[in-house]
Amino acid sequence: MNSYFKGILLTSLSAILFGLNPLFVFLLTDNNVSIYLTLFIRFVGSLLIYLFFIIVSKRKFILIKEIKLLLKILISSFFFLSTAGLLVYSYSKIDSGLTTVLHFSYPILITMLSVWTKRDKLSLTLVIAIIISIIGVVFVTNPFNMECNVVGVSTALLSALTFAIYLFMLNDKDIKKIDNSIFVVYLSLFSVLLLIISLIIFSNHLFNYQSIIYSFETIFGTLGLIVASAVGVIIFSCGARKVGGPIAGTISSFEPLTAVLIGVLYLNESAPKYYKIGVFLIIFATALISLFSTKKNKIDLN
Repeated sequence: MNSYFKGILLTSLSAILFGLNPLFVFLLTDNNVSIYLTLFIRFVGSLLIYLFFIIVSKRKFILIKEIKLLLKILISSFFFLSTAGLLVYSYSKIDSGLTTVLHFSYPILITMLSVWTKRDKLSLTLVIAIIISIIGVVFVTNPFNMECNVVGVSTALLSALTFAIYLFMLNDKDIKKIDNSIFVVYLSLFSVLLLIISLIIFSNHLFNYQSIIYSFETIFGTLGLIVASAVGVIIFSCGARKVGGPIAGTISSFEPLTAVLIGVLYLNESAPKYYKIGVFLIIFATALISLFSTKKNKIDLN
């Protein structure tokens, strides 16, 4: 399997794992786990898993001393943490399916950033795939028949912007030089530090754990969120580097598909009217990206 198709596979798998996050978040928040504590659990747990992986695999941990590179990773961590926080908050305001489809506008944003900075040129195949996948997501979630919460919609859209910036930064030449396992350790570490700083600034009520209902659902949600996040992040980072940000964003159509399935089957959310059409379009767009390289049929949109 060559590097390109390996990137396709990794990105697809990560999208499915990310699509499970609404379920795990719901299990926690439904048992009175705060949004802040949910994020803290996710990033601390992920950090421990990454460190354990490095120790078991006997990989050498690289201490990064270059200030410029550390600053780039810190900024990446800020946008990644912001994305996670905005999504969790949006889940509490609107259906996870609607949240995910609004969040999924990030492929358009990352493509615009890439073209604007002249890092990439859009291929005809990529343009068609993006259009098809977005139409498919709209059909699957059918958001226009739902009663929208302005705050929930706004935070979901803002999460698309922060994630697009994070994806854009993954293509930085200095960040690309860092091994994936080392990068995600720093990503999680800086995210935890940012959470601690926010805790100090905004007071201890963010870390309220006294009202938590300790149950099987709480344990399952905690473990599921940590595992899905930890594995999802590292394989997405690896996949995005192999296929590029715009393609990785398009393949991630599987994320809203998974989220909608979870919402319908387990969270009692309304089933979309044109669900089957949306499923077909999303799978078709993903297959289109897998079959054609962006090196073909390039068109300059400038």
